[in-house]
Amino acid sequence: MSEKLLNVREVSQYLDISTEDLRRLVDSGKIPAYRLGGAILRFRKDQIEQIKAQGVPKLAKSHEEPAAEGRYTGMERLKDFLYFNDFYIICAIIIVVLLVFIFFC
Repeated sequence: MSEKLLNVREVSQYLDISTEDLRRLVDSGKIPAYRLGGAILRFRKDQIEQIKAQGVPKLAKSHEEPAAEGRYTGMERLKDFLYFNDFYIICAIIIVVLLVFIFFC
């Protein structure tokens, strides 16, 4: 059976930190996370338990923007969207073409 991954809300409650702080820690590389579809964060439970046992890392006092290399560009987001939703897009196009053919031909 596959391992259940935790979402941002579950991890922030477990570590007793805000979701914003959790995202900043992930962006700075202090907490390991997995990105699904380019935006959705998921966490392995054993890694989070290990971090809690060692102590939750602290954020720097300044609230600077995370490094630019961790961000996704608009083109990367579009590619991810098309990659994960190509089946639905193709089905929608086929349905529209069939409806046009049925009602206008």
